[in-house]
Amino acid sequence: MNVALNTRKINNTGLAARLVKPDICRLMALQNLTYLPFPSYDNPPIYFIYRGVEEREHKEIFRAHNIRYDITVIPPKVVMGEYIKTVGHFHPVKANTGLSYSEYYEVLDGQALYLLQKNDQEGEAEEVILIEAKKGDKVYIPPNYGHITINPGKRTLVMANLVEAAFKSDYEPIKRKKGAAVYCFRDDFSGYAIVPNNNYTRQVEPKRVKAAEWPSPIPVSKKNSLYDLFVDNPRAFVFLK
Repeated sequence: MNVALNTRKINNTGLAARLVKPDICRLMALQNLTYLPFPSYDNPPIYFIYRGVEEREHKEIFRAHNIRYDITVIPPKVVMGEYIKTVGHFHPVKANTGLSYSEYYEVLDGQALYLLQKNDQEGEAEEVILIEAKKGDKVYIPPNYGHITINPGKRTLVMANLVEAAFKSDYEPIKRKKGAAVYCFRDDFSGYAIVPNNNYTRQVEPKRVKAAEWPSPIPVSKKNSLYDLFVDNPRAFVFLK
């Protein structure tokens, strides 16, 4: 896959066509994060993150509010029976709040399965949610939930996110347990099958919801992209900060 991305081809927000150099995640980043181990001799790219792809005339709006707009491209792939996924992480807790930074996703093309997980103080899963999303759906990631994106489809998943620009994500809670509380396997009959991660002491039954059923802190619809919503009213996204 060409790692240069023409944003106009994948995003209908009016972004000018331009080439952006992505961060590339390779297969070995998932080593010890899958249910079954996989050979270490092959290390192809598995997904691409294009950070800060705001339109030039909107750069100052994003900078003034300390928000970044990214695009992630996840081609379809199955690794040892599991659908391809991102490494997964938690966001840091904001000072004096007890709440981590939130995030907002939008599916630009393909379909996504967003795995949200809340842990207790010992790192055990308290809640697991699987949010099924398709093109045009927007999914809010509330504070204190770790999250992993899974591509359960046969097409390339292209998604955007709005997030506070300065913090660094924490990958260790998921790595310590060798993945999230559940793994998502391909199932040709039902679409996907869930297998528990036995590295967690307590097993939690995942809640499965459609993106349209998932609450949002602001009114959204498929008619307006997250990008346009932010540019038109950046103060409405103060919850991201």
